[in-house]
Amino acid sequence: MDQDVSEDLIAAGRSYEALFVPALFEAWTKHLVEGAGISEGFHVLDVACGTGVLARSALAKTGANGRVVGADPAPGQLAANELEPTVEWVLCGAEALNVEDESFDCVVSQFGMMFFEDREKAAKEMFRALRPGGSLAVAVWRSVDHNPAYADIIQVLEDNVGTDAADALRLPYSLGDSDEVTAALESGGFGGVTVKAKTEIARFPSSRRMVEAELRGWLPIFDIFLGEDEINEVLVESDKLLRKYSSPTGEAVFPTSAQIFTARKV
Repeated sequence: MDQDVSEDLIAAGRSYEALFVPALFEAWTKHLVEGAGISEGFHVLDVACGTGVLARSALAKTGANGRVVGADPAPGQLAANELEPTVEWVLCGAEALNVEDESFDCVVSQFGMMFFEDREKAAKEMFRALRPGGSLAVAVWRSVDHNPAYADIIQVLEDNVGTDAADALRLPYSLGDSDEVTAALESGGFGGVTVKAKTEIARFPSSRRMVEAELRGWLPIFDIFLGEDEINEVLVESDKLLRKYSSPTGEAVFPTSAQIFTARKV
């Protein structure tokens, strides 16, 4: 990707990679890799790739003879990805993928669909990018009712940062209706859509780190930047509600729940 990106956005992307990926997102990549059936030599497109944890997992399966492209509309996320130069990083949104027609064996997207501006249009673009017979795998968070730790963090943000910050964290959990996702994929051309609910365990170094991940790695994506004094004040307040997730070792350990959608281009 060849584009000037502000240092604030790059810093936010690096924080996202350091704070979220090992604690929360890495555990989910296997469900997408398996759901799409990614194998040696495959060409794979990761839509809304963020800093690329799923793209890197796909590359481990495709090997030197494969091809992995990561597409994301956030330049700070892509610019922060310094971990895997072999992946082709493309700056674009899901509704206008800058890739060739029918050029991929698999299209995957991990926790991106909630943010698509036009889900049907994005589904059509993913369908266009797939070769006939190609496979799709998409992960979508279930509602906060199924992710109570994040309901608590939303409350911390509401009480100590403001409604805009709380709404930024509500957004990832806003697409819990599986019928809505299935309808968008079918409208895009996909057939044989299946959905399975899955649970993974998130492990943050501490309950404070759970909240710090949001303050440093998530809110800046929505142009919400807090100073160090503000961050420290929020973390002190968060201890009151979130210490219940602390394990005997001091880690914050809690279940997370999502749905994995699979389909094919027929």
